[in-house]
Amino acid sequence: MDSSVLTHHGILGQKWGVRRYQNKDGTLTAQGQKRYDRDIKSNLAKKKDSRIDTSSPDPKRWVKEDTERKKKLVDTSSDLIKEMKNLENSSSPKPTRIKMDLSKMSDKEMRDKINRELLEQQYNKLFAEVSQPTISRGRQYVREVLNVAGDVLTVTSSSLAIALAIKELKG
Repeated sequence: MDSSVLTHHGILGQKWGVRRYQNKDGTLTAQGQKRYDRDIKSNLAKKKDSRIDTSSPDPKRWVKEDTERKKKLVDTSSDLIKEMKNLENSSSPKPTRIKMDLSKMSDKEMRDKINRELLEQQYNKLFAEVSQPTISRGRQYVREVLNVAGDVLTVTSSSLAIALAIKELKG
């Protein structure tokens, strides 16, 4: 065998770890047929009273169901990330300000209130145990991961929804 000859036995444009189960015209490849036959058998084994017609399986239905399952998984993950962000946002302390009716206060009363607030702030800065609430590295890392994952899941969910819509329109 000549070592200078390079041969390629894969599918052009195929990604590593991603299998193609359908040809461009919608028919199943040999691997796709094998996979969906296996799915039919496993579904039959799980259900006592199977309502799946195994005499003529519809491969497009299986592909659609796979896409729908993926979309549900992505949507669930996206919802989980939103809940985590809300939980993280609600756990951080937020200062509350009290609004006062300034029109009923005299200039002296206003100055006294301002001076009192400034003195309290200075006192708290000088004698507080912790000067400022700091965000731990772990919390900051989790926040960044949640932001990136949320964005990725949003895009993935949208693309899966578009793919499902296109399949519905074609079918």
